[in-house]
Amino acid sequence: MKSAYELLAKTLADPAIFWSMVTALATIVLICVAYWQLRSLARTSRSDFVYRLKSDFFTDEARRLICLAEHDMLKFHDAGKIPYFEIVGQSAAGVAERLKELGVEGKTVSVYLVDDKLLGPLEDIGVLEKLGLVSLEEVYEVFVTYIEICVESAGLKEYLAWSRKDPDDEDVYDNLNRLYRKLKAKGPQIRKKKA
Repeated sequence: MKSAYELLAKTLADPAIFWSMVTALATIVLICVAYWQLRSLARTSRSDFVYRLKSDFFTDEARRLICLAEHDMLKFHDAGKIPYFEIVGQSAAGVAERLKELGVEGKTVSVYLVDDKLLGPLEDIGVLEKLGLVSLEEVYEVFVTYIEICVESAGLKEYLAWSRKDPDDEDVYDNLNRLYRKLKAKGPQIRKKKA
């Protein structure tokens, strides 16, 4: 039986074996380097994706609607042909000035604006989380407050219930509601993990 030293000496002496070993080792090193670089790139891509979601969501219209929803200033009306939200409480002290600063004009808000600028994007985030494209922790860090405001606001809650009353629409905003429940259930654990 040959010793390890003899095998190594013969291996290094034979050019075919030597270069095969060098090629194999270089391949392994390149695979490791590529893995670490791609992993870093994937993290950067994911961070960029979450940043773009946040930037796309936080528009002037969304800020206005969030302010109105947070302060329960949206009253839903479905009587008539086109449902809408009435902006209530504008005459309270200091409120008109704050609304003017935000650019809130008029006395009503279209449900289509609320769908397009507020609830629709949050529903999309629910879909992305469900598909695993963003994590619950990422959603929690960026959107939990806004999701809670939208689902808990009296006017928006009434609208969400109204939008699901038709049997064909019972799944409307399912992902937003699912995400809300999930954040309520797992939020304390996420907060604890962050601390």
